[in-house]
Amino acid sequence: MLENGDLILRYLELLGVEFVFGVPGGSIEPLFNALARSERRGGIRAVIARHEAGAAFMAEGYARETGRLGVCCSTAGPGATNLITGVASAYADNIPMLVISAQTSLDRFGQGSLQESSCTSVNTVEMFSRCTQYNTLVSHTAQLEPKLLQAISYALGNQPGPAHLGVPLDIMRQAIPEDSSSRNLRAFIDHDVAPSQGSMQSLVNELAEASKVTVVLGEGAAETAGILVALAELKGWKLVTTPRGKGLVDSFHPLYQGVFGFAGHEAAAVALKPGNADRVLVVGTALDEVSTSGWDTTALLSDRLIHLSGNPDHLTRSTMARLAILGSPRLIVASMADMLKGASNSKHPEQLGTPDALPSYIAAENRVMCQATSGRIKPQAMMTYMSRVCPADTRVLMDSGNSFLWGIHHWNIRRAPEQDDTKKLFHIGIGFASMGWAIGASVGVARGAGNAPVICFTGDGSFLMAGQEITTALQEDLNLLMVVLNDSALGMVKHGQRLSGGEAIGNRLPAIRFADIASAMGIESYRVETMEELRALDLNDILARPGPCLIDAAIDGNEIPPMGSRMKVLTGAA
Repeated sequence: MLENGDLILRYLELLGVEFVFGVPGGSIEPLFNALARSERRGGIRAVIARHEAGAAFMAEGYARETGRLGVCCSTAGPGATNLITGVASAYADNIPMLVISAQTSLDRFGQGSLQESSCTSVNTVEMFSRCTQYNTLVSHTAQLEPKLLQAISYALGNQPGPAHLGVPLDIMRQAIPEDSSSRNLRAFIDHDVAPSQGSMQSLVNELAEASKVTVVLGEGAAETAGILVALAELKGWKLVTTPRGKGLVDSFHPLYQGVFGFAGHEAAAVALKPGNADRVLVVGTALDEVSTSGWDTTALLSDRLIHLSGNPDHLTRSTMARLAILGSPRLIVASMADMLKGASNSKHPEQLGTPDALPSYIAAENRVMCQATSGRIKPQAMMTYMSRVCPADTRVLMDSGNSFLWGIHHWNIRRAPEQDDTKKLFHIGIGFASMGWAIGASVGVARGAGNAPVICFTGDGSFLMAGQEITTALQEDLNLLMVVLNDSALGMVKHGQRLSGGEAIGNRLPAIRFADIASAMGIESYRVETMEELRALDLNDILARPGPCLIDAAIDGNEIPPMGSRMKVLTGAA
């Protein structure tokens, strides 16, 4: 006989899920028993995190890398509350996840069970209600299957995100017939919305009449990136990405003007000014602080805006737009390209720039620091150098704080012709901006990426919060390089205080040798304090070997990261 835990796993197998990320405990034990049975038969297996928030971040990373549903689980009580920050992060960035938290047995609700989190105690199901697309308690065995299917449907829908099931101990271990999971999931996935013919004609008319167009690719444009780049080449349109969309366009493409928004480039802002863009075509992004450079009305937020997205929530802030179309970007852009090709301006671009140089949009005042080869480690030089020498298929994750500021601005993406042009290689968890996000998420990305190299850039503050998750990468023998930007400070806080004229309080950290910590964990590690020491490392050899590695990089903490748009919001100057 099977149990309900087996039923859940059988459905997840139909979706191609390979791993469940979690931390075991008493009330979730029946699901782990099912995972043990599954692993023995070559099915889904458990990946054990060190903290439940790390498990949720790992599930998010796995979903980002594979395009499949990320799955995480926890025991009752504190296990569930520990999950919440990771679940909120996935919710803020629309990452599809199934979240399973345990409850004590139903007949013990309200009786003070160990780790009780029922509706008559610390109500964890209620806590998940504001950071999930679907949230429910499974109170009877007969509810499990339909609620599981509803959760999957919501998680993978047009407004993707986490869906949560609270499952009591006695429900999870309930025996069920062997043939209980024979149904298919076709009715619950592939929710592409087709645009109307009228809206498509309006879109084509607007773009055909415009002499200057700038295309902005958000994270939701991944499936259409190749088509949009080819169309821009045909029409001579400029290309820009949002911070989340960074990497969808080769950093050295001659039409690419860089990132607009949080930690972005001035060239991208210039490309969006009225004199340079009659129409601004934005694909697959929400118009939030991060993507609009603090709601800058001279760039995206104007009546020149044409906004396309399959997520209806993205369009709720497009009230000023000339045209907003709800529909699958894949369907809209393919049809749009076909209709516009007949009206070609024949403006073919020159060849891609060489990755040995700097992208053209890097400002003159930053170029010297980017090319530094000696002395103290400048973060901009580190990003420029490592992105140049690491393999083109390297997945990179930038943690909250200085890491994502430097990474958005200075990490360069090279897209080889043979690469899948829909594949995202650059990741930031910036919707909720949780410190330590990239540490867990990089483990999930590496678990889903096979042998492809993965790099996580994190700060010393974030590593002190969540660095223990690197031991999961050790246990799983994952190809993961973790780079700790070590300046003995909460760097973004420190610079924010200085730039705003605030008090210098609470930003200092002790001087810690993270390489020694990693070594004590049994992880290969290096301490580098100069650019010469960094450049002496054989990064390609490190990234070709299985198992994690840590680089403890003592960076120059006096270098000010590109945080101007953030400061405008914080100081009220925006």
